[in-house]
Amino acid sequence: MSAPERGYSVLLSSLHRASAPTPPLSTLQGLIVHYLARLSPAPTPLAATIVGSPLFRPFSLIKLDALKTSFRHAVHTKLHLLKDAPTGLFLPSLNVQLNAWLVAILRGLEGGHAITRLACCSGLLLGVEDVLKRLPSKQRDVESSVQDEIVLAFADVIDLFTSSDSWGKEFRPETEAGEDDALTLSLITCAEALLAVPPEKFVALPLPQTLTSLVHTINKSFMSGMFLSSFRSSMEHHPEYKIHVKPGTPAFRDVHKVSSSPAMSNMSSLSRLCSRSISLFVDHRPKLALPHVQETFLCLESISWNVELGWLSSDLADAVDESIAPETRALTESIWTVLKTLLFSTIMITEAGLSAVIYVPPEIGHAAPSFALAVLRGLYHLAFVIEKFGGAGHNAFPELKRAFYLALDILAEHKAESEHFVQQLCEELWSNAYDLSHPVQRAKKAFGLSTIEQLIPVLAGPTIETFVLPFCSPHLDDARHRAIFEAAHSVVLAIFSHFHTQVADSTPLHGSEHAVSTATMVPFYMRCLIENSGEGRLNTTQLRLAFAALVKSASASGDHALAWFCIDSLLTACKASSPAFDGDRVHRLHLALVSSVSSLPLALLSRVLSIIDGIIEGIENDDIKCDELLEALFQEIINNVGDAEKEFAVRWWDERRVKWARSRLAIARQGTERDGETNVLKESGPPSKL
Repeated sequence: MSAPERGYSVLLSSLHRASAPTPPLSTLQGLIVHYLARLSPAPTPLAATIVGSPLFRPFSLIKLDALKTSFRHAVHTKLHLLKDAPTGLFLPSLNVQLNAWLVAILRGLEGGHAITRLACCSGLLLGVEDVLKRLPSKQRDVESSVQDEIVLAFADVIDLFTSSDSWGKEFRPETEAGEDDALTLSLITCAEALLAVPPEKFVALPLPQTLTSLVHTINKSFMSGMFLSSFRSSMEHHPEYKIHVKPGTPAFRDVHKVSSSPAMSNMSSLSRLCSRSISLFVDHRPKLALPHVQETFLCLESISWNVELGWLSSDLADAVDESIAPETRALTESIWTVLKTLLFSTIMITEAGLSAVIYVPPEIGHAAPSFALAVLRGLYHLAFVIEKFGGAGHNAFPELKRAFYLALDILAEHKAESEHFVQQLCEELWSNAYDLSHPVQRAKKAFGLSTIEQLIPVLAGPTIETFVLPFCSPHLDDARHRAIFEAAHSVVLAIFSHFHTQVADSTPLHGSEHAVSTATMVPFYMRCLIENSGEGRLNTTQLRLAFAALVKSASASGDHALAWFCIDSLLTACKASSPAFDGDRVHRLHLALVSSVSSLPLALLSRVLSIIDGIIEGIENDDIKCDELLEALFQEIINNVGDAEKEFAVRWWDERRVKWARSRLAIARQGTERDGETNVLKESGPPSKL
């Protein structure tokens, strides 16, 4: 018997007798690849033998993955053989030969078990997707038959586990001991391949059952968020370490079960498949899809809620590396890996659902705010994880930013729900048993402030005065917790921006709501800005933006005295500061004054520009500060001053720049005479704007 015949005989005997001693799975995998690609005239009999082989039963992820990988590599090998074969005028094209080979394999898979068939088709489709770019551009239509077959195989698998037939339940496929259920193994095996199926074919799947199965698998993979529930009871006292959990305890077992599960390792593809199912389900059958999407979002919210409770009870929130026992650090690292995976999966799935829901007609999508609320509450419970990635506001990573702002945009379309959510958020954080010394409470407060900032335009005046301002006011002067400090200032600036927009748009206001609020808030926030202009509080950029927004809101109220109050308060603070000790603070205040130029009405602009002129003359000996003020003033006039004031401001600049240039030149010459440096004019000359 020749070597090829002997190898084929070994493969067939192994496939027919699973109980007999067989070569290692990796060896059989190589044999399958070899003979699938080389059998002549067709590999149909071998494909039929493989799909019906008892060798791959009961199911396990290793066996299914070996099947998938074998068929994937077989496609690569077959293409290589076809390219190396001699060509002729009357021979079929590469495309035709590869397509005929694929059809022959698919014919052999007919009648096999749905799960085995699904694994084989997944490998074929992934292999075809791999080699498409190596085919001529006009011969890339070979994947259609494989796509059709994988859709049919997956539908059969779903039917196995969702059928209401009592007899069917008795004959569900078995898995090896210690393995996940067969449905989870099937989803893991085919998730990547199904993502390559085009939308027009994907929607032929039973989408309700598909989505339900995926959500069930994801929920099960995270133990419904309960994997931290045994952590506290597993902790043991240690004289040196605050966190000490020995291997073998329930906490170790629970976390290891979650972190090492095949589903967790493949959570990325499972989440992408879930998000694609939601998106296409809503696009094609919105009325049927929306209840399923809501269940999905509520399930993710429930997982996040349970995770937060477990995290709070674990004492891990305020733990540092030095307080964790060495034998426990591997456990805490695994926990953080799971938490990050949960966050990314939640963002991926919810962003896809919200993106699809916004296009649903209002008469069908009236439940859209409940979707947004579920997403925001879920992210709120994961605020302690989000904090590690820069928070949920302007510093968030792009995927989180999209999901977060999309949920807020949907919610903001419904004023009553937005009001209720903000009030509920404030009351919950006020009544929380934890104070700001607790990291989770700090993270949730920063998240809450970022959320409220975006909803300010749809909140009524009483809600802002009764809930929002008391909620953020205590943090405006407390820079110890930077994220909360900056978020609180952002909320106040959003309120001023909202007032200004109402006036600019001539939005009707109820009674004296705007006048009372502005007249009360401007002096309050002006004092706050002055107090936070020192080192370690608001930085220069933040101070400039805040002061400009404050002056703009005061000017928009129509009360010029209120706008001048801001200017006068800032100048008073400059005079009260000692140049020797507070020189940098005074300079920041001067830059803030320059930033207000574009916010002033024409009636006040001349006075403020004259003051700035005097300030520049007073610091002409300090080249760095003088240049920075001149550059800031130039940019403000050119880019930000409105049309009504631009002509006056530009004319004023043209008149002053000649004087400043001469003054700077004189100072430069004095420096030349004093230091005896002949090239000082080149180095200390006037800025280009002059």
